[in-house]
Amino acid sequence: MPLERQLRGKFGKIMAKLGDFEFPEIGLHESVELARRIYDDLGGDIRRDGLAIVLGMSPAGGAYAARISALRMWGLTIGRGEITLTKVGIQVSTPISPTEELNAMRQLAASIPLFNELHVRLGDANVDQSVLTVVLQEITGVELQEVMRRVPVIERIFNSIRGLLNESTDYIAPESDQAGATTTDTGPLPKGWIEFRYEDGALRMRETVTNLDVLIGTLESRRDRLINN
Repeated sequence: MPLERQLRGKFGKIMAKLGDFEFPEIGLHESVELARRIYDDLGGDIRRDGLAIVLGMSPAGGAYAARISALRMWGLTIGRGEITLTKVGIQVSTPISPTEELNAMRQLAASIPLFNELHVRLGDANVDQSVLTVVLQEITGVELQEVMRRVPVIERIFNSIRGLLNESTDYIAPESDQAGATTTDTGPLPKGWIEFRYEDGALRMRETVTNLDVLIGTLESRRDRLINN
């Protein structure tokens, strides 16, 4: 039996690839939320088939396989039969400060070589899908038709983490006053920047499309955690 068929039979779906480059089909923020659920509800490790039951999904289904594969590729988990959170997976599930959370998210975002290559080529430039298709073909050497088939998923996930791959997003570390309350002295906000204040810190960033995507993802994660708690 061919290896690809064996993998499909065992794990439900072959990993997403473009040439020699693997890439996740599930975004980083959604994968982090799943990692947090594994930590909060399951103690940080669980068997693959057991997690499928918890999520109400078929362990042989493609949608479930995509989630498990994404956890591994983002660096959140190790193992296949037994799924265990990595050190950074635990760190991003229980951050002690906004700074630690952002540093962990940046480490995770840098886990995918294909996205790193795209970031090197494109930087902060906003490009349409046709340009992204050409760049992907140059990076991977894959036929244009195959790139065009994969580019919508790659574009969506890459755009959601671009703000984490550049240096324009900064958390301001909190400082405690003498009364023990938590304060953040951020100083005047530069022109073209936005700020989101936490109870224990603040997130400052240049107002760009990719940075707004990061902020939206952060807010959605915090909203989901409030709903689940």
